[in-house]
Amino acid sequence: MCVIVAKYFPNIGWAGAKNRDRNYTPVLDFIESEEHDVERMMMHDQITGYKEGINSHGVSILNTSLDVYDDETEVEAGTAKSSPDGRIIAEALLQDNAVEAVKVILKGKMGGCTIVFDRDNLFLIEASDWDGTKPYKYIAKKIPQDQVVARTNHGVWLKDAGYQRKENNTSETLSRISSESRLLQAQAVVQSAQDPEDLVDGMCQVYVNDPQLNIMRTSTERKKMRTTSQQLCVPSERTLYCRPVSSHLEFDFWGLNRPKTNVWVEILSNRALWQNTKGDPPFGHMNMKDI
Repeated sequence: MCVIVAKYFPNIGWAGAKNRDRNYTPVLDFIESEEHDVERMMMHDQITGYKEGINSHGVSILNTSLDVYDDETEVEAGTAKSSPDGRIIAEALLQDNAVEAVKVILKGKMGGCTIVFDRDNLFLIEASDWDGTKPYKYIAKKIPQDQVVARTNHGVWLKDAGYQRKENNTSETLSRISSESRLLQAQAVVQSAQDPEDLVDGMCQVYVNDPQLNIMRTSTERKKMRTTSQQLCVPSERTLYCRPVSSHLEFDFWGLNRPKTNVWVEILSNRALWQNTKGDPPFGHMNMKDI
């Protein structure tokens, strides 16, 4: 349950951002690794094993789910530390260009809305989740630099993917309404952004009163979806930015920011969030017993 946006900025290139929504309190860290002369910097969810991020060639990957039921129940179902999407993304981030990374995503039959991009090129994939019982359906397109990207949790190209409006399922219908509401807000944010940081700061805004319809989803109720972190990838800087929002974050500053590293991570403060919520934190107090 997430939001992804991307925009091409003159003199900077493509930049992509994400609001990551979970119904649990993630414990996040960063994995930096080097294989085949490619360095990767990945945000890593210790509970589910999910990973995404950027590499030393600027190749970046961000995803939002269309397999909405599994996404809502992944921790309860016991799939912690076994995210197949995380493994596919990690492999794709070993590629030295966006085209080859897209091939890895499609070969792995990864579902959801995925943006794969470097400084000059961005590809958007919409794909149904594949369970081996039905054909893997996807649409992948290269996005022109004069267009922007925004996706939430329903298919735009694949109309039957993600949340649907169903007369006999009020819960899913409400989730579809949330997805549509958040998409409209995301489109406004990405259209108006003047620089990459505007993408994440714009997705901290409060646009509607219902917290489940807002792009920055808030809740102190257990098992309710809320935005737990933001990620921003800027290929021209080879930098992954992360705003923890309501996650536990563990990192080794000196270990991740070595003098000879080719990829970087920077932590964004919650200043924009507090300013946009008028200093009234919409999340519960963060401590380890929340996990």
